[in-house]
Amino acid sequence: MLKNCNGFSVVEVLGSFSILLIVITMMIPVLMIVYEERTSLEYKREALRYLHNETESFLYDGTQEFWTKKVEISNRKYVVTAENVNELIKICVHWETPRLKKGFVCGYAKK
Repeated sequence: MLKNCNGFSVVEVLGSFSILLIVITMMIPVLMIVYEERTSLEYKREALRYLHNETESFLYDGTQEFWTKKVEISNRKYVVTAENVNELIKICVHWETPRLKKGFVCGYAKK
């Protein structure tokens, strides 16, 4: 039979709890950065999908007008521009994340 059944002492519990708090405190900034980057990649993925669709419709519809318009996709706001660069058509999608991180992606097509 066990002779010493006292269990954990208060000092051991406080020591392990403080180590747990330090690890959690160190993980919070890392998790925030991961969340921010995931949001930024979601914006970029949606912009690339819209850019592809807009380029295809621009090529197949045969319109030659150039424009700037604001689009909202999945509660996210984008600004889309189309312009003529030499013999190419340049379509760009600009966005800004909730943490004010700006980004853009452009695509070119030959008519």
